[in-house]
Amino acid sequence: MLHNNKTALVVDDEPADLEMLRKALADLGYQVIEAGGGEAALEAFQAHSGVIDLLVTDVAMSPVNGCELAADLLKLNPDLQVVFVSGYVGSEAFRYGRGLTGGFAFLRKPLRPAELEAELRAAVMA
Repeated sequence: MLHNNKTALVVDDEPADLEMLRKALADLGYQVIEAGGGEAALEAFQAHSGVIDLLVTDVAMSPVNGCELAADLLKLNPDLQVVFVSGYVGSEAFRYGRGLTGGFAFLRKPLRPAELEAELRAAVMA
């Protein structure tokens, strides 16, 4: 456990993936706020203004996809750390995020519980 006293907003429209991400981040010491989609995530971010340090979001969601969500939240907090999760690979994963720039971490679905914590640890510690 990192014992980092930080808060993560986890966003995925697949309940099983959302739960797996929530548990992995909690095991890393994060306080976790969950949202089942982009619109709910925007509301949660505004409700917890100034508290969220990390966004972990699925890319392919509707009506607000993960890239749009990250772009909107980065306008509100430019220091927000972002980890994208997607079943798509390479440039296909970011077809939704034209114009989104930055060195963001990326985790590929399907997520494997045994490897997820190590992958997240590497992503958030980079």
